[in-house]
Amino acid sequence: MNPREYEYYTGEYFKKKGYKVELTPETNDYGVDLFIYKNSKKIAIQVKMYGQGTRPINRQMIMELCGAMNYFDCNQAKFVTDGRVLNDALEVAEKLNIEIINLSPDDSFKINVKDTFSDIWTKYIIPLKGKTLIRSNGKENKIVLVDWSGIKRITSNGNTATIKIEIFKQVINYLEKNKEITRKAINDDYLGRASSGICLILSQVPFIDYLKNPARLVWKK
Repeated sequence: MNPREYEYYTGEYFKKKGYKVELTPETNDYGVDLFIYKNSKKIAIQVKMYGQGTRPINRQMIMELCGAMNYFDCNQAKFVTDGRVLNDALEVAEKLNIEIINLSPDDSFKINVKDTFSDIWTKYIIPLKGKTLIRSNGKENKIVLVDWSGIKRITSNGNTATIKIEIFKQVINYLEKNKEITRKAINDDYLGRASSGICLILSQVPFIDYLKNPARLVWKK
């Protein structure tokens, strides 16, 4: 099950509990994956399928969901995940009255949904685990780990760094629609400022090129 399928699976979970369910678009969802409705209440749902990955649910994620809940004029918010939840996230969730639901994926759940990002991540990015990528200047990045939470790598200066999966999803969906994106635009949207690593990794996809002047990714498909 990929993350988009997990969102649909979560929707079915709430439907069985009597909620009306609305999935948000894959891009520009402002941190809400589902809206659910019951008894005149509108509830914002954030969904994270991290499994046993290295990235846990932390307090920042809970606080961001609270902001999204208020932005969309919701009465309540819930956080659904199959991943680890840090104690500080539990404390903040209790303070903000946000319910955290642990929901394990069910691989018997089948749905026919087109998800370009998940296809690319599965076919081209996950197999990069353990490989060393070479930049045009000869510097190396070693991909230590790839999962549904993101990528851990050893950078060219020997530091261990992570890049969250959300920015890869955002870039790929933008590329599919607009055909190119600059490094500057990536940095503008990502606080981690890891655009060079993002471009290096995504340029391993056969139909994505990294070009210069200006530095950008180009979708050839």
